[in-house]
Amino acid sequence: MVSQPTAGDSVLDRLIEHLRARDVLLDGTARPAAILWTDPRSEWRPLIELMQSQVDELLVLGDYQPDARTGPAIWLRCVVDRALELPGLPEGCAPIIYLPDVSRQQLRAGPECPDGLQPLVELMFRGTVWMQTNGNDWSVTAFLTSSKALGLEIAGDRATHDALLRALREVAVTPTDQLRGSLLAADDFDRMLEGDMVRDLLLWMGDSAATRARLGDERWGAFLSLCTDEMKFNPETDADVVAGERLGESKGPWAEVWDRFAMTPTVFGDIVGLLRRSRPTGNLPFEREHWPDLNDEDEESLRKELARVPQLSHGDACEAVAPLEERHAARRSWVWAGMDQSPMAIVLEHLARLASAVNVSLGGNTPTDIAGAYNQRGWQADAASWEALAAASVVDQAMVADVVRHLHMPWLDASARSFQQAVEREPLPGAKDVTLVRADDDMCVLFVDGLRFDLGKRLAERLEDRDCRVTVDYRWAALPTVTATGKPAITPIADAISGTTLGEDFAPRVGSPGKPATAPNLRTEMEAQGFQIVGVGSFDMPVARPARGWVEAGDIDKLGHELGTDMARLLAGELDRMADRIYGLLEAGWESVRVVTDHGWLMLPGGLPKVDLPLHLTTSRWARCAVISGDAIPDVTRAPWHWNSNEFFATAPGIACFKASETYVHGGLSVQECMTPDIRVELAGDKREVASITSVTWRGLRCFVEADIGHGPAVADLRLENPSGDSIVAATKQVEADGSVSLVLEDEEHEAADLVLVLLDESGRILTHRPTRVGEDS
Repeated sequence: MVSQPTAGDSVLDRLIEHLRARDVLLDGTARPAAILWTDPRSEWRPLIELMQSQVDELLVLGDYQPDARTGPAIWLRCVVDRALELPGLPEGCAPIIYLPDVSRQQLRAGPECPDGLQPLVELMFRGTVWMQTNGNDWSVTAFLTSSKALGLEIAGDRATHDALLRALREVAVTPTDQLRGSLLAADDFDRMLEGDMVRDLLLWMGDSAATRARLGDERWGAFLSLCTDEMKFNPETDADVVAGERLGESKGPWAEVWDRFAMTPTVFGDIVGLLRRSRPTGNLPFEREHWPDLNDEDEESLRKELARVPQLSHGDACEAVAPLEERHAARRSWVWAGMDQSPMAIVLEHLARLASAVNVSLGGNTPTDIAGAYNQRGWQADAASWEALAAASVVDQAMVADVVRHLHMPWLDASARSFQQAVEREPLPGAKDVTLVRADDDMCVLFVDGLRFDLGKRLAERLEDRDCRVTVDYRWAALPTVTATGKPAITPIADAISGTTLGEDFAPRVGSPGKPATAPNLRTEMEAQGFQIVGVGSFDMPVARPARGWVEAGDIDKLGHELGTDMARLLAGELDRMADRIYGLLEAGWESVRVVTDHGWLMLPGGLPKVDLPLHLTTSRWARCAVISGDAIPDVTRAPWHWNSNEFFATAPGIACFKASETYVHGGLSVQECMTPDIRVELAGDKREVASITSVTWRGLRCFVEADIGHGPAVADLRLENPSGDSIVAATKQVEADGSVSLVLEDEEHEAADLVLVLLDESGRILTHRPTRVGEDS
């Protein structure tokens, strides 16, 4: 996912982020083996050396130079497949392969693809191509001007295009905010080449030899003159540590140099290393935040103080974190935090929220009372817990886990016991009492397994940042809080589900005659009741109006069971993907999306405590719930099964488990397991234009379309296989005011292929679509 731009982001920062955003694990697919970056005119070539200093996974097609991460196609293929070891190539991310003088169409040419490129063709299927939504390669101008990328205003004449390419390296290190707000023309880019003394000085400080070579003799002389006159510094005679000391002190004209560095600190080379070599010794007055080695000292001091927290009582531990936060919070605004050099200061923010939240007990007479308190503040403790684990570096992971456990565990157990007492006084609703999940017209219900309430809150924040209207409510999970019981209860067909005998798997039955309430059977019953099952061999768009949809997404529960607390590092990415999925459904034409889940969970570093429940007394024993065998009467609390209140299961007390060493569990009675989010999402703003396709008629390779596009403009396109597939027309066309348009296939290659006719608005959002094939009128 590409994040929203922030102040100080350079063009290069945004380019790198867009490329890396292609390394995404979509539902039901594997992570891409590689990201292919095609550049048929080699426009991006001036940036590659600069990018390779920041992007360790960037490889380049060219002559064999492994030390420069450059080589021919067969070598690149071997590196991607890890058949050859390339030192420094990071694990866990897809390599980005820059392909100068290569277009996507060349790679798609099959047997006609040039021999030298053929080893890369297979990577188009196992990997992904960085390309525009219309299937074209990303040119420099397209990336800078597209609303899907930077959205800058740039004149379209040839002189501006040429000037932009000449100044591309200078453009790349410029903050995007400085390029917005006016139409950029040739003169603007030419002025970037005339000289920017502050920029060139920083580039010289980061890599003196490369800067000297880039400027050339004439511009080098002008640069020396300006530095001598304005900065009282001569790059030719003064040592680089002199410049480093003055940068750190930031006095007089050097304050501007610092501000420029702090705005985009990663684009100027190894200035951090220079500052480490340059700080003056002794008790001299200077700004502490300007020196990375002093930030390192603060980091180590904080690390030692946090390591002592688990040795304190719980109350003293909570109190000890607040002064640390007061002392170190400012460092999160220092430039080093943005360069990942202040990990402990980042972790501390989450630990401080955790300590503050768990210092107040969570209680109430009824489950509703506790839900109100949890909705108001309690969920922040659980969110801060996994966010602290996620922010910890590998080196500090064990220590941070100990602190999280020490702060979180007593509050978790006390909250669970308070909740269990409240449920004894006022049981949670069973199948006969619960309000069913209903779908309004043109609403898609999105099921996410294990979307705990705190994750629902964080998901809502992400959607609100995308200008969505979001309402977060809650509902009680079915008991026990396992998927087999809980998922059928939040389907829109829950009234067609029943349970008789509590089996070993806690599963009810659906339909008549009753079949096991498995995911396929639930979907079959929903289809029978008129629901569109989205994402299983179908498109995301509503197939009719009004429509009711059901879609499943997300791997939260799966990751928890597989990874335990290591899942924390992946949760933010899961939420980002979830927000993408929801926003995509809204863009595809659903008026609203309702997000529901089956259960929450407990997670604690080091494992949850164990309570004894002899195996011979149970017919089925899970982490937090069990089915008691026969007439056995063990000393455990019992609760009624959601689907039949005459059937009871055993539940573990507090946050205990019936099994040892469990770090991620669900199935029991706690507010974290039982209180689940019920989220409704709509696009903010005015109602969207609704378009429909009236007819599609083929004459040879030409497609004639009649449509109703309402009052807004629309563009027609034919795409391969699915609505987001490659465009395969000679040219997209705007639909005429009367709703007519015709399109021509670019060649006969796709004459027998599955095609999709799409209508798009001005922003590229799909208004409607219809599957079609050459010769098949509809």
